[in-house]
Amino acid sequence: MKYFVLLLLFATSCGSSSQRDVPTAQAERENFNVVVETIGSLDAARATVVSSSIGGDKGTIIWLIDEGSRVNAGDSLVRLDPTPFEEKVTRATSGLAEAEAVASSFEQAFGWEKIQTQRQVASAEFDLRVAELDLLKFEKGDGPLELSRLEAAVQVARQNNAQFDGYLHDLQELMNEGIISENEIVQGQRKAEEAAKSLLMAEQQFEIYRDYVFPSSLEKAKGRVSRAKLELEQTRKSSGFQVGKAQASMDQSFQLVKDARATLGRATKELHSTTIVAPIPGMVVYTEEFRSGERRKPRVGDSVWQNQPLLYLPDISSMVVNTFIREVDVHKVQVGTKTTTRVDAFPDIALKGTVAAIGVLAESGTSRSSGSKVFQLTIALEKGSDNLRPGMTARSTILAGTIDDALCIPVTAVFIEDNEAYCFVERSGGFVRVPVVLGSQNEVVIEIRDGLSEGERVALVAP
Repeated sequence: MKYFVLLLLFATSCGSSSQRDVPTAQAERENFNVVVETIGSLDAARATVVSSSIGGDKGTIIWLIDEGSRVNAGDSLVRLDPTPFEEKVTRATSGLAEAEAVASSFEQAFGWEKIQTQRQVASAEFDLRVAELDLLKFEKGDGPLELSRLEAAVQVARQNNAQFDGYLHDLQELMNEGIISENEIVQGQRKAEEAAKSLLMAEQQFEIYRDYVFPSSLEKAKGRVSRAKLELEQTRKSSGFQVGKAQASMDQSFQLVKDARATLGRATKELHSTTIVAPIPGMVVYTEEFRSGERRKPRVGDSVWQNQPLLYLPDISSMVVNTFIREVDVHKVQVGTKTTTRVDAFPDIALKGTVAAIGVLAESGTSRSSGSKVFQLTIALEKGSDNLRPGMTARSTILAGTIDDALCIPVTAVFIEDNEAYCFVERSGGFVRVPVVLGSQNEVVIEIRDGLSEGERVALVAP
């Protein structure tokens, strides 16, 4: 491009020999790219820290994969001694079998108790039905029937007694007439007395049954019904209590089985956890931690605490650049802006990418004395390389835009004082300070929107 030649036009000048020592450049219309240069470091787009999930410090390392190895998800990374966890699984399996046997016996006892209580309740219900039927039979059948029979016997005895009274009167008349003897009168009187006694006995039996036997028997029958109802209610309550007790014991045994299964599950999970696998694909990087009084990476024989970081697993198949952009340049860049990145270790590799994220809050720049502000910037690379590693120095060029047909001069020809931009323009054999309005720029040239004309020459240093 032409602006690369402008810096070389130092010798050409118009004026006295006193001005020939000032290098100048000519204002010309050019097309140029607006770029922002940043320096950052490579990092994996996603990464995870791998640690042991086994509780306490019961894990002991017996094998480690080589650092720097490329692994896929599910590949083995670290193996811990499985012996104590195998024993734990064996004990848990035995405990589960024992708990299941106990639960089975309580389940059978519960079933037997249910059958027994059902039989007891059925027997009590049967006794109640029998007592109710006996009451009904006596109250509506046998009792009234016996009362009627005794009442009928009284009526018969009264008729017999009346008949014998009439018969004895007739015999007395016949004896007075001399038809029969006195002996026959005596026999008739004896029969009349027997009839009277029979009547008295029948009346007594009727009255006793009516006034005493029938009410007493009726109350006894009702009492048997009441006792049967009470017995049924008590049997039901007792049966419910016994069944509930048996069910509680069975439920408790089932809970013990559930607990034993959970214990076995945890023991089995711990056993499986003795082989630590990669949750994502990536490259193995062991972390340094304090182990046995010194800061070092893990090795075979080390005890491992739960959640203690063992290794860092970055997925280098997808890389990003973490960098910063100056406050004055942040308006030039937006998410999706194209970038080109090169790493110092492999300068021949050009990595295409786009701006993925721009920080919201400004931060202090790396130079505290300058007081400048910067924003965090994340660049997502389109594809990586097997040679790339997290932490490598990355230099990114961000294509912020393209300026077409703009009046341009070298950046060094612009001076700023009290927030006013100006140039020294060569006129009439000297240099005149001329205020200018600036536009876009890159590292080499800057757009002049007002203050200069095409073809005018400007000083590259203050004259």
